[in-house]
Amino acid sequence: MASVALLNSAQKDLSNRELLHKEQLNREQLKDAFNLFSTMSDQLSQSYEFLESKVEELSGELAEVSYQRMQELADKERIAERLESLLHMLPGGILLLDGEGRIRECNPAASALLLPNEGSNKSGVENDFLLGKLWRNVIKTSFSPKPDDGHEISLVDGRRVSLQTASLGSEPGQIILITDQTETRKLQESLSQHQRLSSMGNMVASLAHQIRTPLSAAMIYGEHLQNEELQPEQREKFANKMMQRLHHLEHQIRDMLIFARGEAPLNDDMALSQLLHDWQEALEIPLQQNNATCEFQVNKVDVHIHCNRDALIGALMNLVNNALEACGQGAELHVRVNVNAQFQVNIEIEDDGPGFTNAINDQILQPFFTTKSNGTGLGLAVVQAIARAHYGEFSIKSAGTKGAIASFKLPAQPIEKNQTKTNH
Repeated sequence: MASVALLNSAQKDLSNRELLHKEQLNREQLKDAFNLFSTMSDQLSQSYEFLESKVEELSGELAEVSYQRMQELADKERIAERLESLLHMLPGGILLLDGEGRIRECNPAASALLLPNEGSNKSGVENDFLLGKLWRNVIKTSFSPKPDDGHEISLVDGRRVSLQTASLGSEPGQIILITDQTETRKLQESLSQHQRLSSMGNMVASLAHQIRTPLSAAMIYGEHLQNEELQPEQREKFANKMMQRLHHLEHQIRDMLIFARGEAPLNDDMALSQLLHDWQEALEIPLQQNNATCEFQVNKVDVHIHCNRDALIGALMNLVNNALEACGQGAELHVRVNVNAQFQVNIEIEDDGPGFTNAINDQILQPFFTTKSNGTGLGLAVVQAIARAHYGEFSIKSAGTKGAIASFKLPAQPIEKNQTKTNH
């Protein structure tokens, strides 16, 4: 019995020790767990504080960006309003076309030019009649090109405008600027006429002796013709000489009138080939008289021109006569005629004369400037006036060490298949 009691006591003691050991282990684990929890709690707290500060920082940056963005939008809106106001105040017409050629934006000036009866109502408020329309259709209804338009285009109401286009660059479409040139052209014509009239005194003084000489000669020949005893051969000779002097007088007076008026009625529609043919016929006599030759080089002349035939041939003959006088007997002239892609005729006359210096080149087109002892200084000025009357251009330059090149340009139109080529 005593051994059993001793064994039970030993087992009980062992159990107590195991329990004590377990409790000690549990306390240590609990302590470790608590320490771990405290560490994790500190880390979470720090992370939360970091996140909280980051959120605050980002919120501040977002607010700053939002403020800047709002400022930028406000600035852009103000700029857009200013541009819109400027667009509406511009005297020139502005059209914005999309990739399909439809009008997406326009200003009142464009409406007033292209739709003068519909662009604005009575109260002055713009009506967007142009928006959404195809530009090519607007061209058909609002424009009415005329042969004398030159670099401008006529509208149906008679006004003349110039067009400038530019692509939008970053997107399909283009912007078109329409400028009313009607008053500008009238002012230019008025100024040009005023300048010509201001030169009339100089012109009369310069031409007085030129007119007196052939007039006196014609009067002398006329007096001879009054002689009843004059032989038929002499009568014919004096009559021819008198007619030559009168024709010379008529030519000078015609030049005076063309220069003074600065215009010539463009009443003739003719093929360029017909004009060249008539000019070549007129060249025969002066070429024979000067023992000269004239070689023609003609390319692509299947066009017709709206012109004053007599004035135009007269201007070209002036250029030939100038060349013959500069070269003397045996001159060799070269005429080149071509038409470019824009249907502009270019006529060049090159001679083999002495040419002229740069100093003379600056004055050669000035009225009354001449290097000839018997010249009036109106020949080239008249040629330039006729070129302008045809809405063309005239220039003359030295060909280098020898000769000169006169260039006469004027607008033309293609000949349609069923179109009459000559009407004069």
